[in-house]
Amino acid sequence: MSRQLRDGCRAFVLAVCVSIPGVASAEQLPYGANAFPGVIRAYDFDQGGEGIAYHDLDAVNTYQYYRPGEAVDIGVRGSGDYEVRGAPGEWLEYTIDVPTGGRYEVSLTYSQPSGSAQISLGLDGAAPLPITLPATGGHGTFQSYKVTTPLEVTPGRHVLRFTFAGGDVYLRRLSSALLPGRSFYLSRSGAGVKDGSSWSQAFSATQLSTALNQTLAAGDTLYVAGGLYESSTPYSFSLTTSGTEALPKKVVGVDLGSGLPVFKGLWTPTDPGSSNKSYAFIRFTNAHHWDIQGLRAEGYYHGVRADGSSHLQLGQLHFTRVREGFALSNVSQAKLFQSDVSRYTKRGIRLTETVSELLVEDFIADATTGDSSWPTEAYPFGVSVENPADAATPGSHDLVFNRVIMKNNTFTSTSGYQNGDGFSLERTASKVSFLNSAAFDNTDGGWDDKSQAAYYENCVALRNKRNFRLWNDNAQPTVLNNVLGAYAQKRDTYSTAGLWSQGYVEVYDSTFFANEGSEIVLENNTTPAARVKLVHSILSDAGPCGAVASKEGGTTLELVDSVACDGAAGTPVPLRAPSAGWTGQPADAFNPVNTTVTQGYRSTP
Repeated sequence: MSRQLRDGCRAFVLAVCVSIPGVASAEQLPYGANAFPGVIRAYDFDQGGEGIAYHDLDAVNTYQYYRPGEAVDIGVRGSGDYEVRGAPGEWLEYTIDVPTGGRYEVSLTYSQPSGSAQISLGLDGAAPLPITLPATGGHGTFQSYKVTTPLEVTPGRHVLRFTFAGGDVYLRRLSSALLPGRSFYLSRSGAGVKDGSSWSQAFSATQLSTALNQTLAAGDTLYVAGGLYESSTPYSFSLTTSGTEALPKKVVGVDLGSGLPVFKGLWTPTDPGSSNKSYAFIRFTNAHHWDIQGLRAEGYYHGVRADGSSHLQLGQLHFTRVREGFALSNVSQAKLFQSDVSRYTKRGIRLTETVSELLVEDFIADATTGDSSWPTEAYPFGVSVENPADAATPGSHDLVFNRVIMKNNTFTSTSGYQNGDGFSLERTASKVSFLNSAAFDNTDGGWDDKSQAAYYENCVALRNKRNFRLWNDNAQPTVLNNVLGAYAQKRDTYSTAGLWSQGYVEVYDSTFFANEGSEIVLENNTTPAARVKLVHSILSDAGPCGAVASKEGGTTLELVDSVACDGAAGTPVPLRAPSAGWTGQPADAFNPVNTTVTQGYRSTP
């Protein structure tokens, strides 16, 4: 069947040309809504048969649910939606009619049980674009994945080829959307005339600053090829220009088969106070409306340094061997997501002056990665929210930390005092929420939180000196809902606790278990004195129980409908599989064994 005979397609962005006996014509098939017009159903591949419209490793449609006369295996899950079940080496083709040329973002709806899968997209026989798909957790779990590199498509009719290259992918849909702006491309050495117009004409790394601040206009995207970027004068994304709310400027690292781009600086932990020509890998100076994703860097003083900037989307950024991961000052309306910082000497995230409307989501900071030889400086913090230099300046506010993990912030002073907090917040911070987050193995506080009336939900802290250290002196309480503080460890001569407080705190449906010393420690070194209320919660040692609380004079502890193993005569509360080394699995380890015990922390799905 020739390409010229493939007609009758519905003419809109990435529409599929099909004409199957017994099935409505292409014009009659149900397509997506206007907001997402370019939907290709994977099982509606072109006609023409083996070697023309598709290639399948056997000649039989194993499941016979749909298009039984074709060799492509088309199955169906419980939802009733068909999917193509591919194998490495197989491919499918789709004829598309494109009314408007430009850059098209393609999204795939697929499942892949475990590990990563490799597929590719090719247009009109050109070199295909390799794509790595992350696991979804099972063949019954489908998710959408946005391909980081767009397809450049001219108006008219084209043929799109989808190839299964590796893995065990079930494919349901390919969707597309026309992107605004232009695309530019950059690789380590560049290519061709180096005007950035394509991968074959890519900018070189030496043109990075010009490309970012002169070539890119609002709505444009710079794609950076994978590879190692190393120089005696380290490369830096120094951003002084801006996009707009409707048309942000974008930088996207692209894995072309050898991983994301990796940039190396000259900073070293042996001289942490010196930037050594590597002050910041990404630096925003009064720059707004930027979206940067998919880059790796090591050996920089700062992974990201942002001053006086706003509307920043920073995702899939991976920093190691840095002094600080993200340092934000006077920044508003920003999001840090799907990123991590490891082997830092000072801070994972640092917020100074006023930072507002910040969302940190799916983020890990691990100072030492468990390596005791990695040097940290005094007071290492996973998250540090600091007071402004000018006391009259508002502190940071409207901060949300969701699915954030802070680990291994460790430091021992010359006096023997052990410091290093997972989360550290000073008093001027307000309107702060911690959701589904964790602090593990920090030598002082899991949370050391002086902020005003913070909110915690579904948070866990284990093996810190003080798992939750809360100082709130606001008229409204800091509220903890469904939290776990367990196995706090004695590290120096100072107190150890599941919950330590010197302020106003209310706790609901939570568990404090097997903490050295007391489960609760209340102090009265400031005004007002600690006042803590625990509702429907569990306080227990793992073995013979000691005093459930240590209280200084003037402090208040109120237990409401709670279970407390208090003193040697008390009975420990049996939990399912508690472990001092627990980091999240099994998820229900700290649920009560006795189902009649309804109090306490419960793991969330």
